[in-house]
Amino acid sequence: MAKLTPEQLSHFQTFGFLCLRQLFLPQEMISITSEVDELMVAHPGRQSGPSHQSVAPFVELSPDLAWLPEDDRIFLPMEQLLGPGFIWGCSEGVAGSFNESHDHTWHCDRGGQIDLQYTRIKIMIYLQSMRKETGCLRVIPGSQHADFHRSLLPLQEQHVKPGAEIFGVAGSDLCCHALEVDPGDVIVFNHYLFHAVYGKQPLRRYIALKFAEQPTTKEHYDALRVHNQDASRLHESYRRSDRPRVRGMVEKLLEWESELG
Repeated sequence: MAKLTPEQLSHFQTFGFLCLRQLFLPQEMISITSEVDELMVAHPGRQSGPSHQSVAPFVELSPDLAWLPEDDRIFLPMEQLLGPGFIWGCSEGVAGSFNESHDHTWHCDRGGQIDLQYTRIKIMIYLQSMRKETGCLRVIPGSQHADFHRSLLPLQEQHVKPGAEIFGVAGSDLCCHALEVDPGDVIVFNHYLFHAVYGKQPLRRYIALKFAEQPTTKEHYDALRVHNQDASRLHESYRRSDRPRVRGMVEKLLEWESELG
């Protein structure tokens, strides 16, 4: 079944994340990994740190990956979580680590926008096994809820003070849930959720797919623009696509672009 169960929906609404086990078959992961490796070579993207490479947009660049957001296993859960008319928020291919410590301290991706109550989701497809001490994603369950979220905002200071013990413990020792995965597993999480990574593998690689509720106000669209998810960032392969599901994910963005300029 591609659709989420009532229990999975409740889990996401309560805790802000899901780990969907073995969503993709081993043979599919072999093909996906091969295409990712080729794209990373062909498109250097943004590089920083000892091994870091980030390419965005990503799946839009390849017919062999562009199907991922349309696949029932991705599309139908997004429709359940974000509602009809949800939008495409672009994709990214990432490899390596952008700092020598191989850590990505505690943070939320949409700091300062919690009061919008505008749901955005990020999907992570890792290409190798990830464990707690070797770079898997750690999350603080329930931290997408406004009151809890605000109490954790001091963690954002770790971006400028990586060694700071905000709550009296090192970031790596903060209570959390470690989303350990193997190839074929898919992580889905709310962008307001506080998350971190410690002990990244230098050869760590993943695909990120981003989605959001249909924007209904200018504030929603402005929030997308701040994070490079407005219509101006749409790749031509998606902007001009005639595939029904892709059209449905970009049409509202194009309408806002036309209205706001």
